[in-house]
Amino acid sequence: MTNETKKKIRKILLENGSITKPELAKATNLTVATCGYILNGLVENGEVIAENFRTSNGGRPAMSYRYNSERYRFLCMYALFEGGAETIHYRITDAMNGLHGKGKFKGKNIEMRSILQCVQKILNKNPEICLISIGIQGGVCQGSVEFSDFPDLNGINLSREIEEKTGIPTVIENDMNAIAIGYSQKNSNEKNVAILFTPKGNPPAGGFLVDGNILRGNANFAGELSYFPFPFARNQQIKIFDNAKSALPYIQQILFATAVFLDPAVIVFTGGLAEDLSHANLDVQMQNHLHRPQLPRLLFITDSSDEYFLGLTKIATDYFLQNA
Repeated sequence: MTNETKKKIRKILLENGSITKPELAKATNLTVATCGYILNGLVENGEVIAENFRTSNGGRPAMSYRYNSERYRFLCMYALFEGGAETIHYRITDAMNGLHGKGKFKGKNIEMRSILQCVQKILNKNPEICLISIGIQGGVCQGSVEFSDFPDLNGINLSREIEEKTGIPTVIENDMNAIAIGYSQKNSNEKNVAILFTPKGNPPAGGFLVDGNILRGNANFAGELSYFPFPFARNQQIKIFDNAKSALPYIQQILFATAVFLDPAVIVFTGGLAEDLSHANLDVQMQNHLHRPQLPRLLFITDSSDEYFLGLTKIATDYFLQNA
């Protein structure tokens, strides 16, 4: 069987939880015999588990199969800088979003060496980890950090460095993109999502899901809102965005621009200023400015760590399915 056929079957097994041979044949347009042959091979190598019999709709009982998601575990981690503190957060997950461990490393100076130390410490206790997925605040392209809130990482191919030191495939993604993917996963695969990150004392950032796909732009620059044409110098952004009162007029500009250019179904504010912004009547101001009957819903999530990790797990799962 071709690798593409196996990838398709793995994906269907993960999406359905468990499935019978006839159901799999219908979903893949393969014969029941072909599906049985592939499933038997996947069961033999431990990738798929054959369940007890279950009754199908009015017919004879059929063996059910499910993906053995716990056989492969992912290390999902992200580096966060907000309010002057740098922290590395991590979770150990599987392809079904099962949680097998979590924690954080406080007070870390985020650079190549400190990240590798954290990774090695986790791997030593969890040798079953087969893939690493990392979120970074900044511009990321093909595993390299082009610019970020962590100057020591700029210009480093983080993916290649970690793979060389650990021997484990590593995927690097922009933080806002990961959160947008995670929000979609958590909310019935919503296809049009805008994440507006409004940290306290840091420039804003954004991540956008358009028709189910991450909007990266020509040079992976989409969402770098610190380059938005505000009427003040870029080096003043830390001061302006230190509190909701001074930041509000400029957050309104970003909000209106997001609604006009992308017309998402939902705009999610997250970060240190999100709680204060939830009381700023931004939905009323958007309606008064745009005068449209249908406008994006506004949500305010002060802690988006669940969405972040869901997104990193989804990214890891997709990479795994494509390369297994």
